Order: sequence, then C-alpha cells, then structure tokens
Amino acid sequence: MKKYLLILLFLNFYFSELLKPEDGITLNQIYVLFEWEQQPGNNFYVLDISENPNNIDGDCIICDQYVSGSLIHIQKDLIDWNKTYYWKVVSYGNDNEATTIGSASFSTSNPISNTTINLSNSNIQEGLTIFGSFFDYYSAVIDEAGTEIWNSAEQDLIFYNTDQYGRFFGSEFIGNNEENNYPGIKFSFENGIQWQDPGDNFIHHDIFQLPNGNYIGLGTSYQMGPIALGPWTGLFQILGYEADGITDEFQWMGDKIIEWDAETKEEVWSWNVFDHFNMSDNDSLGGIWFEAYNTDRFDWTHANAIWWDEDDSAIYLSSRHLNRITKIAYPSGDIIWNLGYEFGSGDIDCGQDIGFSFQHSLQKLNNGNILTIDNGNLSTELLNQDVKTSRSIEINVTETNNGCDAELAWEYVLPEELYGYLSGNTQKLDNGNYLSTTIGGGGTSIEVDENGNQIWEANYNLQLPDGLVYRAMRIPGIFPIAYSVIFPQMDTDLSEITINNDSLHVLIKNNGDYTQLFNYELWAGNIDDGWNIEFIITPQHHPENKKTSYFSIISTDFDIQNQFGSFTLNPNQNTVLSFIDDIIMGNNLDTEQLIFNLQHPYPNPFNPVVNFDLDVSKTEYINIDIYDVKGNRINNIWTGVLNYGIHSFNWDGTDQSTGIYFIKCSAKNMISTQKIFLIK
Repeated sequence: MKKYLLILLFLNFYFSELLKPEDGITLNQIYVLFEWEQQPGNNFYVLDISENPNNIDGDCIICDQYVSGSLIHIQKDLIDWNKTYYWKVVSYGNDNEATTIGSASFSTSNPISNTTINLSNSNIQEGLTIFGSFFDYYSAVIDEAGTEIWNSAEQDLIFYNTDQYGRFFGSEFIGNNEENNYPGIKFSFENGIQWQDPGDNFIHHDIFQLPNGNYIGLGTSYQMGPIALGPWTGLFQILGYEADGITDEFQWMGDKIIEWDAETKEEVWSWNVFDHFNMSDNDSLGGIWFEAYNTDRFDWTHANAIWWDEDDSAIYLSSRHLNRITKIAYPSGDIIWNLGYEFGSGDIDCGQDIGFSFQHSLQKLNNGNILTIDNGNLSTELLNQDVKTSRSIEINVTETNNGCDAELAWEYVLPEELYGYLSGNTQKLDNGNYLSTTIGGGGTSIEVDENGNQIWEANYNLQLPDGLVYRAMRIPGIFPIAYSVIFPQMDTDLSEITINNDSLHVLIKNNGDYTQLFNYELWAGNIDDGWNIEFIITPQHHPENKKTSYFSIISTDFDIQNQFGSFTLNPNQNTVLSFIDDIIMGNNLDTEQLIFNLQHPYPNPFNPVVNFDLDVSKTEYINIDIYDVKGNRINNIWTGVLNYGIHSFNWDGTDQSTGIYFIKCSAKNMISTQKIFLIK
C-alpha cells in the first residue's frame, strides 16, 4: 500500500539545486565542500570542476568525480589560491539517463601565512594544524607539508583552542581604542564568528563551551592590596607609597572565571581569585613588581588557561604568575587542590618540586594526567639551570584526603634556541605523540614521540614581537559538520515522499572530519510529540567505523493521504553516548515494534528532580534507566510490565553532580532516549 506524506524538511540547508559553494562566492580556503539537492530516481552523481567556464566537463581539473549514496563531495587537492573555478553536477537515474542539476562558480582568496616545514616523517599524527598569530591578528590552517588550507581573511581572529566536537574558540581584535578589545568568540571555518562574549569584561586567553551550552571564559578582576617588600620597595616609596607590605594602597589585577548564558549572555556563575587565593602569595622572582612600577597596576595571577573536566564536573585553572595549577569544583567553587610553587602560605598541596614556571595552556588527558607547556621563565632558579629553557610536561596527579600527590610523568625539553618566555601550548595527539608550540624561532611547532624523537617541525616565520604564535593544535580537518540526508522514497521533489508499508526510509552519511552525534525528530499527522532519536555516525573517511545510518521510521499514523509533517536533523555536539547506535533500523520492522513514546522531560534543566511521561501503546515489558555521559548506568527507574496508557515517572539527582544525563527506555527492539541537564 502506498501513501503520500508531504514533509516540510529542516536539514540546515535551503532549497536550490546546487547548494555549496554558493554561486560567485570567494572562499578563504582551498579544501572545498560541494553540496547539491537530491534528485528523484537517482542512481549516482558526477561532479566536474574546471577553470574554463565555457567547457567545464571537457577542460576539467577534477573530471567525472563519481558520488553515490551522498549529496556531498569534499575536494582536498587540485584547488589552489587566487583562482576562479566553475563546477557542475550531473545526476544519473536508474535508467542511466543524465540530467544536469546546474552549474556555478566560486573563487579562492590569497594565503596570508608563511610557514616552512623543517622536518617530517611517516610517524606524524594525521590531520591539519591550526595556529593563531597574536599580534599579526590572524589564524590559519596548514597541512603536513606546510601548505595553507584556510585563513581568517579580513577578520582579525586569533585561535585559542578547540574541542573534540570540532568547535573552535578564540578572540577577535577590535582595535586599541576599545577598552575590552579582545572579545572571546566561537567561530567556524565556513561561517566565521558564531558567538561573542557580551563585552562587559576584558576576556583573555581562553574561552570554551560547557555541556549545558553556556560559555565560560577568563576575565579580569581588581582589588586594592599592599606593595610587597622587595628590591622594588624604594622605587614605590619615591612615588609616595608606604610600600610596607601591609597597607592596601596599590591596584592589583586578578582573574575571574565567568560563565554566560548562551542565549541572553547574562553572567550566571563566576569564580574570583581574590575570594580564594592568599594575597601573600605573589611573584618575587619574575619581575612582575618591577612591571607594576611602570604600569601602576600589579598583574597578580595572570591566569592564561582553563580546562573543563566533564568527568569530575571541575575546572582547571593555570595561574601563570603564581606558577600554579588549581582544580576547582563546579559549581560550588571549592578548591580541590593547588599544584605548583609554594610561596609560603601553605596553600599548595602537591607538585612543589616539579619546578614549572610561567606555564601556558592546559589539557587533561584520558589517563587523568595534566599536560602543559612550562615556559620556564624561572627555570634557572627553580631547576638550577645555567640557561632558561621551555619544556612540555605531563604531570601525574593523585587526589588524597589532604589534597593531592604529584610527580612528573613525562617531559620534553625544547632546544635552547626555541625557548619561549610566554604563550605556546602542548597537545597530546591520538597516536601518542606530543605537539609543542613555542614563540621561539619566530613561532615553532614540534611534534615528538613519547621518547622525545622529533617527528615534524613547522616554523611560522612570525616577527612581531618574538614570533608570537599564541597556540597551535592538530585537528582532523576543517569540516566538523558535513553530512547528507537522502530519502529513497522521494517521488518528484523534496516535499513529496511515498510511504510504503507505513515506513519512512532515511539514509544519512557523515561526510565530515569528526565523529558526530545526530538527532532527528519527526512530526506527522496524529503524532503529537514525534520521535526524538539520537545516534552516532563517524566520519566517512574512517571505513572501520560506522559512517552511514540507514533506518526506517514505522508508524500506523501514516494513514492520512497527503499528510503534512516535518523531519528535522541536527548534529548534537554536546556529548557522545557509546550505547546509542542503530535505532529502529532496517526494512523488516513492523508496526508492532512501535511500543511507546518517551515524551519530553520537565523541567529541563532541573534541580534536583526531573519528571517524564511514557505513552505506552500496548502492554509490554519495559526498562527505564538513567545513564551518564560515559554510558554508565546510574539508576534503574523501572523494570517490568507496563499497561496501555500514559505512565508518569521522575528521577531525583540529588546525589549526582551537575552535568548531562540520559533517560533510556527499551523494550524488545525499540530504544528511545531523552537528554536531561542537572544544574545545581
């Protein structure tokens, strides 16, 4: 039996025949994503790209590129900078009849970086490298050979960091006349700036996104304090200060961690160093008080990195001028431990003998260790060296009842000529190598293996000042989100689909560079709440993993002729669940397998109790469990038979930490989940 469903589709694209690149656009990248609209009765597509507008298929540089089972092709070679290209796509039906979908053009802009590769061997971690130049006000992406793949073009954008979901963060320089002239941002390679902090505080060094969708960054705070005693005392007394180490007479600048609501940009949580650190702990070796004499402000903590620990619901803070790394409980704000140099307050719990100084960047590794770049400004004093050196260090931290124990688990000392007194970072790569970035040598990144053998070295040839590369990171690619959706039952266009045997078939392929968690929702006819299903699809270029999802949506509600409905699909970058994979997949399912509808939880976010209803269509044995973001079962809500009708449940998260959890309902071959946010 055939039925027709008129579906309104919301798939993050708009309707034209050729979708990307937009006709006439100028791109600041040479890896290019081509995307087009599905054609009815299609068997495969052929893409041609040429520099000749009058003979695209006959004088092509990419000829007869075969594409099947997807509406996307990503071209990663043969396209160059400062050129104009013309492209077209031809659809071939089941009868091999060819139909030209359309043709369009695009241009590429100019490269702006000047990277040279000094060393490369086969043990390099695959991927691209993104770096930000602080005082040249640009960011760029290079490949293994140093070829520039993407740049920030006219935007004065400085890369700070990225995460496992392919979200990128940094700042945009908006001019020296602005008070807060480096607003924190989230950006994408295709669309530029996607979010910017409200501008109420000077946001510096780091910003990222929490699992609840909010943004968190480093701001500044001020308080009057004493001028510490030291060789600088007489200089301040000449200016008229008491400078006795007691009198609160001089402005101190500290740091404040700020969380903003993603939508309203209101400050919803903060943590201030003046509320938690002892002001008797302040620099006496690094010259910061002499700088204060010239600037009329003491740069006390100079925090330069934060890291979100999803496992423990905690934040790590790197305070450069205190030579300290702090673990902070979120949202209580309690200090769990302080690691690093002991000034005398007794607040340092462990790691006093590791000797890192003026460190920059943070990464918590899968093994629980802490990774940072030790700039080494005090390496001659703390490590008894004749010359200053920078090093990448991995620290093993064991939490105890009294705070922590710490030991150096791994280190790589950079060559003396690459000493970098500020900026830089270290990244642990998927293959076990480490990528260290320093301002030394005009800005340099070195990849080494765990034994310190050099694998790859890139020089960014930056000049002003001292080659100030801010950070660099290896990434899988520049297309975190690139997927296609195909409806095999499409009849004439994307608004009319034939339903066979009450099944709507959907084929989704992940063409991007990152594993993504997708969710879809369907509303049609009598389905009030529809389905909200989440599933994982890994990138297309990882053949050993799941790169496509083909499934059928079964419903007895597909019985209304010319029915209107909607289907939405979106990648969800907040979490990945290992136990969600294929849901209602295959063509052999029948309507008897559609047993229940797990409705939207409320309130959501919640504290501490969340409610949800389960609409059961027939008497069945059902499990209801709560899972955390790692796929661990936290609680069993129900195991047993439920009769026809609506059943109400709740879960009390009092004993759990702030974070994302999942309600999972299962019966026979059916699984349904709902995401919930616990906020305390």
